[in-house]
Amino acid sequence: MPNTPRSTIIVAGGSGKRMGSPIPKQFMLLKGKPILCWTIEAFHRYDPAMPIIVVLPEAQITIWKTLCIGHNFLIEHEVVVGGEERFHSVRNGLGAVKHDGLVAVHD
Repeated sequence: MPNTPRSTIIVAGGSGKRMGSPIPKQFMLLKGKPILCWTIEAFHRYDPAMPIIVVLPEAQITIWKTLCIGHNFLIEHEVVVGGEERFHSVRNGLGAVKHDGLVAVHD
């Protein structure tokens, strides 16, 4: 399987309610940077050439782009608008995959 194309979809639609925070959990800081940065970095370390697709609620996309700029986060990834339920968000992420191969869905 070394030549099988692969991608990762990171579904990051949390609101932070269970964490008791007004900040969505994917944007909460851990050691000075958003948790979502750590997640993307982990997949990038595994395979720097693997496309990474991040699925976010539409209202959070601008916030994420601002956080990337503010934290000088430069790892390439595609951002896709999520859906009403997690199922729809995963489906939207799958729609952005540009190959037939393996797809990891991080939950």
